[in-house]
Amino acid sequence: MTRQQAFLITLLSSLCMAFFMSGILTAINTGIDYQLLFRWMHSFAIGWPIAFLISFLLLPKVRTLALYLGRPNR
Repeated sequence: MTRQQAFLITLLSSLCMAFFMSGILTAINTGIDYQLLFRWMHSFAIGWPIAFLISFLLLPKVRTLALYLGRPNR
């Protein structure tokens, strides 16, 4: 995997995760009304950069841990 591919995977996965999680949690915590979309986009705008930064910094360690835990028994 190239660096560009790894960056794009991090970017897109954090975008999808932050989008859906912010929407679901905003609806659960504040209810569904005519202002939900505004609150959701506000939450997403705050959450996505944080999700991207965390994913970017932790993904190499998570990948290493997953490879270690998923190794075949010897």
